[in-house]
Amino acid sequence: RLLSPFMEGGQGPFTAMAQIVGEELDVDPAHFVVDSAPPGEAYVVMENGMRITGGSMSVRMSYPTMRRLGALARGMLLQAGAEHLGVPVDELSTTPGNVVHTTTGRSVPYGELAGRAMDLPVPDPASVKLRDPSQFRWIGKPVRRLDAYDKSTGKAQYCIDIKVDDMLHAAVQHAPRLGMTVGSLRNEDQVKAMKGVHSVHQLPGAVAVVAERWWHAKRAVEAMQVDWKEPAADSKVRPMPADFSSDAWREHLATVQGPSRDEENEGDIAGALANAKTQVEASYHNQYLNHAQLEPPSALARFNPDGSLDVWLPNQAPDMFRDDIARRTGLEPAQINLHSPLLGGFFGRHF
Repeated sequence: RLLSPFMEGGQGPFTAMAQIVGEELDVDPAHFVVDSAPPGEAYVVMENGMRITGGSMSVRMSYPTMRRLGALARGMLLQAGAEHLGVPVDELSTTPGNVVHTTTGRSVPYGELAGRAMDLPVPDPASVKLRDPSQFRWIGKPVRRLDAYDKSTGKAQYCIDIKVDDMLHAAVQHAPRLGMTVGSLRNEDQVKAMKGVHSVHQLPGAVAVVAERWWHAKRAVEAMQVDWKEPAADSKVRPMPADFSSDAWREHLATVQGPSRDEENEGDIAGALANAKTQVEASYHNQYLNHAQLEPPSALARFNPDGSLDVWLPNQAPDMFRDDIARRTGLEPAQINLHSPLLGGFFGRHF
């Protein structure tokens, strides 16, 4: 079982981490069970000192660290194997999932050695020798995605699938434009009287209805008649203009004048263009699209009798989210158990 420092949002880090660790541990990645690691300093493995899933950084910023992790675990299993077989550790090697005595051919499965290996001190990371890339069996090779089967058969659990005892459901109606706030609710009493409704809540730029079932909450919040107020002059967010138009904004960007920014300049660009036999000039744009993913993001929170808080929340930065929850609730970070379910298709909208 591997606790991945990175979140699985469809881009494959669970499988990649199993490939990298498995290569040095000598375990087929197909035998890994990978889950999201909780918040904690132990899981900050990126070379830049951060822990975040994004920017295509997961593999390239943790590759050496995760290889050493696998190699260290293999070294501890070899040491446990030496005690178990009563032979020097330098007479041992491994095959996938087994410690092998190279002289006699005796072997011991990792599973029989794991308990003892866990009691051993972790070796100095500088003492382990990593596998030569020419000997790679899984890194850089096509392997089956670890999450593909559960996702394609409906077994994968997203946050919206999780249930706890006596839970209530909430649905939200957002303001038509960013920056608007709730003015008044014209039919609040009628909505509160709808089937299953527990309560109505005004939020910054939104209204929420809490109900016994999701469908009741959804129907009720859709029935809510809200008078939305235009953004105040001192609004803390940059409001969206009432006449905003994607086409007009594109035209603005195409014609606006301002200082240029020279990020990189090598060679004689102006001369090369002036002397080119053929010049092609074109403008490109991408329209603003809804990310209508199949797995709508949701969150679940449970306050426990001992004063702790469990939160199930798809996210890309567990420590950052836990610290923000602590700030908003007044709880200590140690009182917050943040669970990070599968993100679903998360590009550009789960942070």
